[in-house]
Amino acid sequence: MRNLAFLIPPVLFLSMSFGCEQSKRSLTEADGVTIESAEETITDAPITEVSSEPEEQTATDSTSTACEEKDEDNPGSEDPIIVRTCTYQNYRSVATGMPDYKGRYSWEYALYKLENEESVPIKNELLFNEKRDDLLRQVNQRIQAEYHLFSDDPDFSDCFAMVESIPAFGFDELSIGFEDDQLVFHASLGLPEACLSIDGASVSFKLSEVAPYLQQ
Repeated sequence: MRNLAFLIPPVLFLSMSFGCEQSKRSLTEADGVTIESAEETITDAPITEVSSEPEEQTATDSTSTACEEKDEDNPGSEDPIIVRTCTYQNYRSVATGMPDYKGRYSWEYALYKLENEESVPIKNELLFNEKRDDLLRQVNQRIQAEYHLFSDDPDFSDCFAMVESIPAFGFDELSIGFEDDQLVFHASLGLPEACLSIDGASVSFKLSEVAPYLQQ
């Protein structure tokens, strides 16, 4: 996967990860420090053994995604524009990654519903059924957990000096995408530009876990 006193627009979410040998698409920098960021998603779903029964295999197939990724020319930059498209049942998410002058990617997300072989744009909340408020509560709890993970780290104290807390996010203040048989929610913590590498918070749910909240 590549990538509060105020909020920056919810379309801006950056991807970061550890590792000396990772590509620049997965790395971002803030003040010369590369960190593991929101792209390492927080989950607390228990690991369960997959049954070999035929009916269980059918359930697994119904909660899988089909994804493709392509690079597009980016005039004036050696870093390409990245477009990642994932389809889950009759829904599709499109994530577009734009590099800055340092090669750090910001991501814009869009959701679509497939109707009569056409992709119709939808608002985030329309992906979910009447149980969506409970799911949103869980999303915000995990975002808060990631926020405190960084805010309690003395290495990033300057980034959070003026931020006492972050607000609860609504569905349309988040960016949502299907990735690797998961549904991932991305949020910006609204930190200064120098702290972009820790600004994005991402939390993920297995599609089998979140299926009860999705529209059929």
